[in-house]
Amino acid sequence: MAQKTNIPKKFRDKKYSFVEKIVEDSHKDRSIDIFPKDVKFDRKEKDEEVIMVTRKHWTAFFVHIVIAFFIPLIPILLLLISKNSYGKDTTYIGLFVASLVVSINIVITAVVQWYYSVAIITDKRILSLKVVSVFHHSYTEILWRKIQDVGHDTIGPFSYLFDVGNLYIDTAGEGIDLTLTFIPKPRDVQDVINNLVDLAHNGEL
Repeated sequence: MAQKTNIPKKFRDKKYSFVEKIVEDSHKDRSIDIFPKDVKFDRKEKDEEVIMVTRKHWTAFFVHIVIAFFIPLIPILLLLISKNSYGKDTTYIGLFVASLVVSINIVITAVVQWYYSVAIITDKRILSLKVVSVFHHSYTEILWRKIQDVGHDTIGPFSYLFDVGNLYIDTAGEGIDLTLTFIPKPRDVQDVINNLVDLAHNGEL
């Protein structure tokens, strides 16, 4: 949670119109880390300041949670339905253990994807690291001056209940576009990006 005293000096300039709002909102909601300290990444410049770090909202993994919960119930239901007519108890115990292993794997994968998939917004660029598995990830980096358009959309009832959505960043002829799915407060994040893009295009960054 950011405090006004923790705002880097350069961002106290009124040209950064988003600062007051995101700092105020950070007191109410901790889903986005505002002006975090000690965030490091490749090619980070010495004078580069990190404005925010955000991850996917937990609702992105709602289906994973439901599946992980119900899979272990399948062997139990089979046992109750069969009444031991289709196999010994040890068979169902084995199925139950196997289902637990599958469920734990689903949960661990979801946690890894949530923790290590991040979007970092600095005063010079936006970076996105998406982790699909231990062996598969993607990295995207876009400078503000290359961005032409930013938009967001809603994703059903979750958008209204938890204020989550998808953010779309278009670089026009640059050939690199970026989509951030299930991010918290998409309108606020879009406002931050639009402000930084405008400043970059005006030569103020």
